[in-house]
Amino acid sequence: MCKHMGNMMASKNISITEDVYNELKKYKREDESFSQLFLRLINGQKGNFKDYFGAWDLSEGEFRDIWQGITNRSGRSWKRSESGGK
Repeated sequence: MCKHMGNMMASKNISITEDVYNELKKYKREDESFSQLFLRLINGQKGNFKDYFGAWDLSEGEFRDIWQGITNRSGRSWKRSESGGK
């Protein structure tokens, strides 16, 4: 077990490449652990995805181009809603 922010917390090991480690290290504050860094980054990204739905005012052609780019990726199966995504 490791001590984390004053509470005893179970720990988990994760593998990351050295490149990722070096990038994360740039964001890590001198007085924080990597766990604290991850929490800070995650908490900074929280938001309700529904707030962003419909944020773009796309023409039908723009929507079709984006949709085709998404659906043409191999290994994925997608269905378009009857509303056409609008």
